[in-house]
Amino acid sequence: MSTDSREAVGPSGWRRRPEYLAILLIAIVYVALIGRYRAFDLDDVWFLSFSHSFWVQHIPSDTFMHQPFPEGMGGVVAFGKLAAIIQGIVLNALGWSLASGIVLTIAFATGSLILIAMMCRQLGYSSHFTTCYMVLLGLSEPFVAAAEKTRFEFLALFFLSLALWLASRKSVALAMFVAAMATEVEPVAIVIPFAVMATILIQNRGTRTIRWLLPRIAFGAACATVVYFLLHPHIIEVARSARWGAVSDRAFPGGFAVAYFVHYKRHLPDLLLLLAAIGVSLALPSRRHLLTQWPAVGILTICIVSALLRWGNIPYFCFLSPFFCLFIMQALYGERYWKGIVAVILLMMLPQYAYRGYYWSTRPADLSQQDQRRVSEAIDRASALIGKPSEQVNLIGNFTLMFAHPSHFTNLDARIMTPAMIQDSDLILCFDKPLDPILAADINFEVACPRLDNTSRMLETMALDGHELQIRAPTIHR
Repeated sequence: MSTDSREAVGPSGWRRRPEYLAILLIAIVYVALIGRYRAFDLDDVWFLSFSHSFWVQHIPSDTFMHQPFPEGMGGVVAFGKLAAIIQGIVLNALGWSLASGIVLTIAFATGSLILIAMMCRQLGYSSHFTTCYMVLLGLSEPFVAAAEKTRFEFLALFFLSLALWLASRKSVALAMFVAAMATEVEPVAIVIPFAVMATILIQNRGTRTIRWLLPRIAFGAACATVVYFLLHPHIIEVARSARWGAVSDRAFPGGFAVAYFVHYKRHLPDLLLLLAAIGVSLALPSRRHLLTQWPAVGILTICIVSALLRWGNIPYFCFLSPFFCLFIMQALYGERYWKGIVAVILLMMLPQYAYRGYYWSTRPADLSQQDQRRVSEAIDRASALIGKPSEQVNLIGNFTLMFAHPSHFTNLDARIMTPAMIQDSDLILCFDKPLDPILAADINFEVACPRLDNTSRMLETMALDGHELQIRAPTIHR
């Protein structure tokens, strides 16, 4: 691909740097989709519960689903303290809610796009090319999904973007340090330092400084390792006692890179686009070198590491997206047609988000502030009835209600619910029927109130978002 550096001419800064206007418009799309991209996602509340438990209650384990490490990360006992610290600081100021968490994620996702745009300009790509790349990357499903959730990918993706920008500026040790720190956020983010290391080596291939790269890479990784052990001083004991068999039982051949294309047919156009980019690169001698440049090598590196890890969680594909989209743009871009390329991307991407926004517009995934106050007040009244201060109440409830009582809150989930858990609770919050209108009954683990009739008694009911919320107490309390 030619890194044509021609710029749009004119007095306006937006015309000279249209990539930043594109990023601003993408950020507006992210904001418009808050709560409407995919509502009722358990992971959003689950990850925020890690941050609340660690930052507010000073508990590193999982108090929400009671899953020990390595199942569901088990809180922040082994990974994720950096993300929990950031979410804790910000949400303590903004208020603990799903919307506030997504706003924070959007800020980091937008920052990631800005860093990648700066990297492109540093490497000599034209402003028009960078604009097309930003639109493709920023509106790709993996990137939008990462921006609309409160899972910890927001920070790992930001570290990846920062590391790539630092690598473009020849700050090798610092780039490797940042990339390696992404592994503290989530274990699967180990793909990031490998991809960044491959990027650094390819970008400096044939230069006189190549022999000094490995020591600088090793130094950056070593510094990140020291920081990791400072954050997790008991990790060796945690690893020794972990139930690793539970993770291997859920292994997926090929890892998340393959799972992304296998699990959902709607991702097949992405695969066809990648194959088309490879075909064009092979067919055109002027672009054959793209197959050995760092975006293509980064894709290969992540795919290999992903296959070795065998984690099939599709949200992790966002770590592959910057390399994936850049390689496709390199192969298929033409400077004369950049406006048409932007138009095609918008026509392909925006309708799905418009549909999602319309579909979920009447299906709130989070309580409004008024509803949150109402539920909190109802919990206070029910706590008085059982003779216990509300701040000390052990509560089991539907995960969407956590923000009304974030301390001592356990998710009412069919996979972990036992008679002993019901008996050990003080209050139970449930709805008359499952909230999620999409999930099939056999994979919807919400526990509706009728299932609790034999183990609990009614204290209060209230209407909430078109559903009946019931506050119950166990009939047999230990």
